[in-house]
Amino acid sequence: MKVLVAGGTGYVGAEVVRRLVAAGHGVRAMVHRSGGALPAVVETVTGDVAREGEYAQAAEGVDAIVHLVAILDGRDDEFERINAQGPANAVAAARRAGIRRLLHMSALGVTEGHAPLTRYWRSKWRGRETVAGSGLDWTIFEPSFVFGQGGGALATFESLLRLPLVAVVGDGRYRHQVVWIGDVAQAFVAALEHPEGTAGKTYELGGPQALAFDDLLDELARATGRKPRPKVHLPAGMMKAQAAVLKYFPPPLKVTREQIVMLLEGTECDLGPMRDELGIQPASLAEAYTR
Repeated sequence: MKVLVAGGTGYVGAEVVRRLVAAGHGVRAMVHRSGGALPAVVETVTGDVAREGEYAQAAEGVDAIVHLVAILDGRDDEFERINAQGPANAVAAARRAGIRRLLHMSALGVTEGHAPLTRYWRSKWRGRETVAGSGLDWTIFEPSFVFGQGGGALATFESLLRLPLVAVVGDGRYRHQVVWIGDVAQAFVAALEHPEGTAGKTYELGGPQALAFDDLLDELARATGRKPRPKVHLPAGMMKAQAAVLKYFPPPLKVTREQIVMLLEGTECDLGPMRDELGIQPASLAEAYTR
């Protein structure tokens, strides 16, 4: 099968491309700018997912589209162009090229109820609803924080562990079910190869442990060969107010008010469909760091 992967050189995209190639599929990676190493057999095209014509041109001659592109921070118009219009352009490109299969990455927390709370949730919800209402043979994935060695959502948390004292927003009891990048990528391959059982469905993707944030930091420390660090818990309201300044700081100190809102919400999920329908037994954080 020939697959267009929009965002093929991104953190998740590169792993999805690698897994697709290993499974014997032809891959065309649509990238916004050059950079990022891909297997030599992968065809690359430069394009902007926010430009309908460029997306349509990239989709010519493929059998399926995997749409991964999204941003967590940026201007209002960037959220709209990338997180909302990007998926809409994927749908338009599929229709124009006669492609039925569309796999889209959303995220846990992207719900109608959460949409008013942050620009990320709002724009991602609009994109998700466009895909779900497209009439195509779509599959939507909703991962928790995606992690892997040297990157992903936990990279910022890992950098905090280099400090003698870790500042935690709120009480640290909100729970997250972080998911290994290899399991996320394999979910796309499994769904692509079994459309008869996965089309028209949404899959939550998480790891086997739903950890309170304090425990997640301790588990991450152990997985990376460090001792758990002492923590100081800072009132969430105070941190949201300070985020007006902290958003201008470099990582790991940089944080926005909306990121705090999403962190406090947590990302627990039901792993039943992931295990039973996609055939994935998700790796724990400790297991993933040994792979």
